[in-house]
Amino acid sequence: QWYQRRVAITAGEAPNAHQIFVGNLPNNTAYADLEEKFKSYGNVVHVRVTPNNFGFVVFENEEPVQAILGAVKSGEKFFLNDQRLNVEEKKTAMNSNRGQRKPFSDQRSNTRRGGGRRGGAVGRSGYNDQNSDLK
Repeated sequence: QWYQRRVAITAGEAPNAHQIFVGNLPNNTAYADLEEKFKSYGNVVHVRVTPNNFGFVVFENEEPVQAILGAVKSGEKFFLNDQRLNVEEKKTAMNSNRGQRKPFSDQRSNTRRGGGRRGGAVGRSGYNDQNSDLK
């Protein structure tokens, strides 16, 4: 099994079903803090904490993950240093829309054109017209 290797396990090597996402971590959270918080659910084989105040906890199998997600679904709240954590299933990059934006061409609506709130110059006769009387 993947968790029995003697080399360091990374979150990328573990199946998603063996991992949880933990967001809203307090500043300066150490991996040992997360391991301590969740080890009562099962054998924690890897913890990753990012500078963006979120992390991943990897278990040797999916049973602890299912137990934690079941607890969350039934209303249990998780705290670390009096700060409520956001505990969710780990999503694959392909299934997650976090940080992804629509292509630029899809961001604009084709129904409004011509300069925003004031209507712009498009379609106004005489505005910026070479043959205008304002010369």
